[in-house]
Amino acid sequence: MTQTLSSNMQRRLSISLYINYIVHGIGLIIIAQNMQALSASWHAPVATVSLVLSGVGLGRFPAYFLFGFIADRYGRKVCINVGMVLYLVFFAGMMLTHSLPIAYALAMCAGAANSAFDAGSYTTFADLGGKAKASNVLIKAAMSLGEFILPIFVAYSEGIGAWYGWSFAIGAALLVINLILVAPLKFPAIQHHTEAEVEKAQGLSKTKRWIATIALAMYGYTSMGLMIWFTQWISCMPPKCYTFLI
Repeated sequence: MTQTLSSNMQRRLSISLYINYIVHGIGLIIIAQNMQALSASWHAPVATVSLVLSGVGLGRFPAYFLFGFIADRYGRKVCINVGMVLYLVFFAGMMLTHSLPIAYALAMCAGAANSAFDAGSYTTFADLGGKAKASNVLIKAAMSLGEFILPIFVAYSEGIGAWYGWSFAIGAALLVINLILVAPLKFPAIQHHTEAEVEKAQGLSKTKRWIATIALAMYGYTSMGLMIWFTQWISCMPPKCYTFLI
């Protein structure tokens, strides 16, 4: 049964999805932006703290397969709600924990949350139809906005000697607000396509699609890894953070 959404419902749904990606932009760099403070809180060297970031990738990769299935089987809204809860656990937990193993587990939650957002959001925009390409661009813009806001807030907080946990509180607060906003929203009906329809639309055979999928996955992994590596260390000023690399 096809579920048609009003323009107002579509607009509200789109805004909530973009808010999630603002939060995701914050989540991508928040550990890197607070490495010195976290190093002191966890009583560990910066090099050790940086290893926590690998938990994001470890949580993200296998979760893609899980949430792709969940999005198709149980609905896009389930994925998005799970993603928000996982990210909320990450932000709230990072404010409180002083344990590296727990921090690593929380980073895995953040990675899984990213996979849940992608599985639920991109498919939702595809189900809405007509604006999928523009929505993909706006998703990246929302992420960039989060990555723009956070360093300014962290620099201001450090300047006034505020607790580093307030930067995590921003992400947690946005998620709580968005969970409330998403709760009453309806999602579009899932658009199912046959194998023949997919091949006709893409102009690729099943074998070529697998090759393209693997190639794009490798590209996505390396590009994301380079971005995280850059954002992890660009905020550190020598000699405190770079002497161990020499």
